[in-house]
Amino acid sequence: MTTEKPRRLGFIELAPGVLPRHALSYLFAAFVSIGLFAYLPALTPFVLKVNLALPTGQQGAATGNLQSWQEIVILALVGIWGALSDRIGRRPIYVAGFALIAAAYVLYPLAHSMPELTLYRLVFGCAVAGLGAMLATVLADYPLESSRGKLTGIAFFLNALGSVVFLVGLTQLPRVYAASGVSELQSGRYAFFTVGAVAVLAAIVMLGLKPGLPAKASGHRSLRQIAAEGLRAARNPRVLLAYGGGFTSRADLSLITLFLALWASQSAIGEGLTAAQATGRVGMILGVTQGTAMLWAPIYGWLGDRMSRMAHFTLAFSIALAGYCWVGMQDDIVRPAAIPALMLLGMGQVSTILAATILLGQETRPESRGAVFGLQAFFGGLGILAISWVGGRMYDQIGPSAPFTLVGIANGVVAVWALWLYLRGRAVTRVEVA
Repeated sequence: MTTEKPRRLGFIELAPGVLPRHALSYLFAAFVSIGLFAYLPALTPFVLKVNLALPTGQQGAATGNLQSWQEIVILALVGIWGALSDRIGRRPIYVAGFALIAAAYVLYPLAHSMPELTLYRLVFGCAVAGLGAMLATVLADYPLESSRGKLTGIAFFLNALGSVVFLVGLTQLPRVYAASGVSELQSGRYAFFTVGAVAVLAAIVMLGLKPGLPAKASGHRSLRQIAAEGLRAARNPRVLLAYGGGFTSRADLSLITLFLALWASQSAIGEGLTAAQATGRVGMILGVTQGTAMLWAPIYGWLGDRMSRMAHFTLAFSIALAGYCWVGMQDDIVRPAAIPALMLLGMGQVSTILAATILLGQETRPESRGAVFGLQAFFGGLGILAISWVGGRMYDQIGPSAPFTLVGIANGVVAVWALWLYLRGRAVTRVEVA
């Protein structure tokens, strides 16, 4: 009996049945997904000011409330999307998710009131739930174990590159359209419509993903049976740790796209810039964090294949602890002196998500990965919900740096938890050897 030689995409060995074109289609999704997730929240300060004329003092709570409603939808649906992908396959979920997010981008800038804006944010949340679950699940499906860190590093490099393109490049669109002579309101709408077209393109590209069910999966299992597998997996302490890491790492990303963008926008407007000009300043600040994340992701992914996955995880959350607390010590985030802190923030943010993804992919079986990664995304949604609600109020009542200190402390708690598991595992190994 002969064993099929694994196919390769460059230096990455692919799992049985996965073709290079399947992996390339996924990497396109990796490139655009995080940018699509981040762009709409990043331009929300523009919508609050221009579309709704909301006073500056109310924007922190409004931003947090919108994100909270989004996360409620994600919490309700992400597990269903993940379990459904174990039953009908990953490709249909990806196509539907990008179609939904395109609709959200068309509707969001047409809102004239907070209830209407909230409704369109719920559509966006439904899309993010499906796409977020698939982003991690397909990443776990496609590589062999020996290449898991390398493919994850490349995917996260593309995540960050996409974020830079969207948050640095495409955040300039309102200013570009305004310079062509249209109103500030119309310039924002055209920017959203342009990004919506990118989502439509992504839905078409997703037809190139691997069809069918995951390896060893059965289409006859009920969604309840599949979802229960995610809960049973938590009996493994490393899976439970990855769930906890998902809680804090997704809050990390939310903090950057919500409150870092709002902090930079308000600082720019306070200096006399228009709302359209302020979106450019937001893009510059987010570009520092995401540009650093882009360069750091492949390095940290490479390290994931060359060191203990538990040590890799512990180091990631330690970096995040330092980065978020350093940003929390800044008085003005748009000053050049804040750049080193923003760079470390970007390193910590991408390291935590990357490390949790690699660890969970190592510890789960292909037929239940949709459910397991869906449950991790559920805990991530809880983290985003918590930082959106608590962080929005801390932002308005204490100051814009307060949410960053809070998330830094949360990363420190996970780092200590991971270190304890890592040291306990080493002690057990020494006893067994002895």
